[in-house]
Amino acid sequence: MLTRSLIILGTALMASTAMAQDITSSVDFTTDKANDFRGLAYGVDGKIYVSGHVGNPSAETDPASHVIVGRFNADGTPDTAFGEDGFAEVDLPGGTIEQSLAVAPLANGDVVAAINANEEDGGISIYLVRFDATGKQVTGDAWGGETGALEVVFGWPNANNDAFPGVENPPQDTAWDLKVDNSSGEEKLIVAGHGSAAEGSGRTDADRYVVRLLAADGSVDASFNGGKPFTYQSAQTFNEGGRRVTLGADGSIMSAGYTNLGEALRNHIILIHLNPDGSLDENFGGFVSPQSSAEAVGLAATPGIAIFNPLVADGGFAEGYAAVQLSDGSWVTTGYGGATAEATPSTLGFKTTEAPDLVSFRVKGKELDTTWGSNGSAVVQSEGLTGLKSAEERGRLLVGLPNDRTLHVGYFGGIPSAVVLDSAGKLDTSVSEDGILALPNDTVSAQFFGAAVSPDGKHVALTTNNNAGGARLVVLDLQE
Repeated sequence: MLTRSLIILGTALMASTAMAQDITSSVDFTTDKANDFRGLAYGVDGKIYVSGHVGNPSAETDPASHVIVGRFNADGTPDTAFGEDGFAEVDLPGGTIEQSLAVAPLANGDVVAAINANEEDGGISIYLVRFDATGKQVTGDAWGGETGALEVVFGWPNANNDAFPGVENPPQDTAWDLKVDNSSGEEKLIVAGHGSAAEGSGRTDADRYVVRLLAADGSVDASFNGGKPFTYQSAQTFNEGGRRVTLGADGSIMSAGYTNLGEALRNHIILIHLNPDGSLDENFGGFVSPQSSAEAVGLAATPGIAIFNPLVADGGFAEGYAAVQLSDGSWVTTGYGGATAEATPSTLGFKTTEAPDLVSFRVKGKELDTTWGSNGSAVVQSEGLTGLKSAEERGRLLVGLPNDRTLHVGYFGGIPSAVVLDSAGKLDTSVSEDGILALPNDTVSAQFFGAAVSPDGKHVALTTNNNAGGARLVVLDLQE
């Protein structure tokens, strides 16, 4: 374990009430076959699927960058029965620059990856590509035509780009997540993210989107939101940022994200909970916290939507990358932000922010839970600690653990790490003595960006984002 001082969460480090459970790393695999594995999912058979890109770590500027999809055995070794030595590549025609943030294995052994393709005209389009169980790309009438690239339409189809109001800068859509919904007995694909405002709106800013497709052929599911994408706009012409989604057993959808509400208010987390039919869940959210944020920019409190940033009291900001549900029905978020503005003392018991902090909150039904962490905010900070690369923390994804604990992946002190919080939002001291698993690697120094729990609940897989050294897969074992 990295030698460091104990972190302070709020004003005191409180003893965890969770049952003692250590978490150890059993797999640490790196490869130069990819530079990014931000897409990550377990198959029902325990296989691990990844997607990302190979090429320059800045995918947006490297015309040679293209998508890679991989399959690993449960022990973390590449599954050589898939593609070439466990990996399959796809390079779309037309000069696109591609990356993938999400991957979804299907029951028949196929796997689907979401691709964000930067087009030559400056637009960004979303495509789904599919591979069979051997790693061969599915094309033709079965999926995506000759190229095998099935277009996902958020607000504006590519065929109508010439009519976009900002034609000098065509529509830009980004898929941040892709999940398989099995709740109806028929496999469906949930695609979520953000993109240019819908055709007919007259706007060029970005909205939040959730789309449901039939996994059999990629067609739109007519039973979801009347066969249209769910769309959300907060206020004015703010650009909405959609991130990861979490599916309920009944087909309900929690969409996490955030929106910058301007220089004074900065980023606020926005959680949206949808019923299985794509309508807003009126038993969730319906608040803006603090209310002063709503009044300042004209935000409306809407049932089904929770908007919040308690840290704005000290000029801080909060981003929400994902949310998981606890046993009592509440939702815990992960992301990053700042407890305070630059050179600003905290009135909430935190340190003055020098670099991004990992931030987490809990929403219970129709209100923000003020008992979570310290005064309603769990802020993990390394400012003032020694033996670290920097004071930077990031929360990129989280998973639920036994006893309503949560494991948050990203950075701690500029080092790839996982942070475990107990059921009250305090650091879980039964794990690595201080709740922080530092997992540095000499070859791939990137932060963790993906996290997934194995079907048997005994393992958590982690993957990394852009890095010149390659891509990395870590598997953690949960030991009672």
